[in-house]
Amino acid sequence: MDSELEHQDLCLRVIQQLRQIRADLVHLTEKYSETHGFHSLPHFNIRGGSASMDLDSWMEMAMEERLLANITAYIKLERQLMKVIEEQTESLLHGEKDLHGGLHNLLQQVTTLRAQLEQLGTTMGLKIESEEGIDEVDSESGSMFERKVRGYHVLRELSMWTVRSVRDLQKLQREKKKTLTNNESPTEENGQ
Repeated sequence: MDSELEHQDLCLRVIQQLRQIRADLVHLTEKYSETHGFHSLPHFNIRGGSASMDLDSWMEMAMEERLLANITAYIKLERQLMKVIEEQTESLLHGEKDLHGGLHNLLQQVTTLRAQLEQLGTTMGLKIESEEGIDEVDSESGSMFERKVRGYHVLRELSMWTVRSVRDLQKLQREKKKTLTNNESPTEENGQ
C-alpha cells in the first residue's frame, strides 16, 4: 500500500511540475517571439514533432509505452534546449538576460521532470533506455534566423509535450486507482 501512495504522490508531483513548465513556457515563448521579432510566427501551424503523433496511434499504445515515449521525448527536448541555449548565447544581446535566464530555468525544470519521469518508470518496473540509445540532437547550425526559428520550435514542441504528458499521467493515475480498487474488492467481499 505504501508503494501505491508513493506512486500516486510521484504522479502528482510530476503533474504539478508539468503544469509549472507549461505556465512558464507561455511567458517564455512570448518573450522569445518578442525578442526575435516572431510576432506572427505563433499563428503558424507547427509541423511534425514527436508530440504531433496521430491521436489514434497514441490511444492504441499501452500506458507503459506512453510513459517510455514521454521519457524519451524529454531526454531529446532537454538536449535540444541545451543546444538552443548555446545558440542563443551567441546571438542574444546583452540586454536580454531575462530571456537567457528563463531558458536556463526551463532547462533545469525539464531536467528535474525527466528524472521524476524516470523514477516513475522505475517504480512501474519499466526498462528505461539508456541515453546513449537516443539520437543525438542535429548539430546543423544554419543561419542565425534558422537557429532562432529552431529555438522557437523547441519551445512549442515542449509545450505540446507538457499537455500530452499531463493527460497521460492522469490516465495512469486512473488506471492505477482502478487496479487498486479491483484488487481490494474481493478481499472486502470475503470478509463479509
